[in-house]
Amino acid sequence: MAVFEAVVPALVGLELTGPEPGNGTRLRIPPGTPLLVECAGGRLTGKTTLLKALEERYAERLPQAYADLGRADFGRPGLALPAENEAPRLSNASHTSDLLFHVRYELSRRANRFGGGLSFPRLTQGLLAITSWQAVGLGELEAAGRRLESLLRESQPDAQARRNKVAGWIRQVAPNLGAAAGLGPGVNELVASLADVVATELLGARANRNGLRWWAERRVSAQGEANVQLSELARAFRGGAQDRESAERHLLAALLADIDDHYTWARLKNRLPRPLLLLDNAHTPLGRPVLETLTRVWHEESVRTRPGVVVTALDREPAVPDPESTAPSTRNAAGPFWRADRPQTADGWTVRLPLAQLTLDEVKRMFGTDHPAPDTAQLIHRLSAGRAGIAHGLVQAGRRAVRLGTDTGPRALLDLPADDEPDTPVHERLLRLLVPDDTARTRLAYFSPALDYEAAHGLGSAYPPGDDGALRVQETIRLLERDRWGTRPWPGTGAPFVGDPALRALLGHQLAARLDAVPGAEPWHDIHETLRDRYAPRTVGGQPDDRFLHHALAVLDTATVVRALHQRLARQDAATWLAALNLVCAAPHPPRNLAPATARPEDCPACGSTRAPVHQAIDLLVRGLWQQSHPLAPPDQRLIDSVQLQLLTLAQHSGPADQTVFFRAYDTWPQLLRRWIQAPHLPIRGESPR
Repeated sequence: MAVFEAVVPALVGLELTGPEPGNGTRLRIPPGTPLLVECAGGRLTGKTTLLKALEERYAERLPQAYADLGRADFGRPGLALPAENEAPRLSNASHTSDLLFHVRYELSRRANRFGGGLSFPRLTQGLLAITSWQAVGLGELEAAGRRLESLLRESQPDAQARRNKVAGWIRQVAPNLGAAAGLGPGVNELVASLADVVATELLGARANRNGLRWWAERRVSAQGEANVQLSELARAFRGGAQDRESAERHLLAALLADIDDHYTWARLKNRLPRPLLLLDNAHTPLGRPVLETLTRVWHEESVRTRPGVVVTALDREPAVPDPESTAPSTRNAAGPFWRADRPQTADGWTVRLPLAQLTLDEVKRMFGTDHPAPDTAQLIHRLSAGRAGIAHGLVQAGRRAVRLGTDTGPRALLDLPADDEPDTPVHERLLRLLVPDDTARTRLAYFSPALDYEAAHGLGSAYPPGDDGALRVQETIRLLERDRWGTRPWPGTGAPFVGDPALRALLGHQLAARLDAVPGAEPWHDIHETLRDRYAPRTVGGQPDDRFLHHALAVLDTATVVRALHQRLARQDAATWLAALNLVCAAPHPPRNLAPATARPEDCPACGSTRAPVHQAIDLLVRGLWQQSHPLAPPDQRLIDSVQLQLLTLAQHSGPADQTVFFRAYDTWPQLLRRWIQAPHLPIRGESPR
């Protein structure tokens, strides 16, 4: 994969080859500045897995820091200091400043196979300044104490010893805590004391002086020496949103300057690898401001040596894998990943790479030495749409079933116990990961049969049962947009309400499984009757809409569907008729306990003494194509042969123009069905099924 073989080696100047842990080759770093690499993908596409794999790959090879920007503890419980949990808005802490405390600690740790950890005098002094407290500020002294303790994690492993040391520092720098120490007239004295007492002990006198020299030249304020600049930094941090963002930019600039200072002429000559920052979930409300600030600093600061930065973010996912795609992605990325010139805007420093979807061969390799039932890997690949997290959950459940001797084939795949939660079906486990909120997940399941927004809104007045949310459909739409769920349009119509095929398949299965426990699956019938009525003919003798027939088939009213399609055959051209068949046969499959609709004693108006073979062909075609289009259906040669035979029958009973269209479907649809293509995506006029 390119992100391992080309992208990150180019950013950090270290190429690893051979079996793990691999042999390291130091690379020549090109002139210029490395780009910020953003790897984006949908839910469960492997964003965090990618960063964790990079973290493991470069462990003890170079300084690195991983942080989940979407979490207040950065995904390292006990290491970070979540400002959001301490007060509504602490004046002396923020998500960005806590991130910098965390990154400082991670990058300064000594790597076993690296020449030593980095030192951060400028950043440490800046963090000490903004951490200064007011005795009257709610929780500020406690927050400051916890952050000062974090500066000692590497040098003093014992927690009580750290607390004692910090208590001693506080007594030294602010002996009169009864007075309002902090941002009154004494702010300069407090900041100067922190730099003199704490920074000197942490950094040493020389490094402390070098750091202060940088702050003196930084010009946070219009004039004044280093302690004045640091005091102004603390004031800005406590100011409004713009002032705080400005202060955070100074802190990030200090981080980059400290890294640059570490790479002396000799280290550059020896091609010492650069640090690696791995920032997860940059799309979140907590992560977006951090990434925006970092990108701006990247643009504004002139620094020679910078770390490699790989960021992940949530983005819309392509609906189906494209194994032949050569577009840039984490699998295919040729670079360059450095810029010698300065782009016009900060956004020009970012290169965006979509997360590559899994190939079928990669899914097969996930089974290792286990041998599931035939077609299982292919089914997982289609059902997951190449999403690594979905495929992994299904593969692990399949492997567990193989080992326990309970593997009953692809049709039972989604009901297998989850490998890490055996009391839960794997489809429920995956849905909890994809949609963590219980209420949102239940709403999505009940709205998933809807083919458009208006249909979902019609369901929202009665479903889900017991949900009294006034705007439940609007809130569901907002969730789909917020979580960047993509859509795959259906030919001849727009995308259904839940437009992502993998999510829709899982939700439909869960809804059917839930209603299977209700006698007669009555809610399923009610849901589809409600949806069907929206598309009913408005005039006596009017033709039912395709969507009417779609929902009729979902409640096993096959007779109505076949009769309507037979009537249409004489009025519509073959291409329009096949497009309708496509949509109708994409109907969801009901719970097992749903009784078939009672056949109405109606003759088919299109049937005459010579039309019975056509009616029978349509009946068999609808039943066969619908069964073959079940999300868990592998290609069934018996069904495919039946579909082909019925298409041939329709071609034989059609005029010249329609015969050509039906014969093309007779010729191509069986091949596509064998290639795992299903309704509603079977082509009509020779277009691509994708």
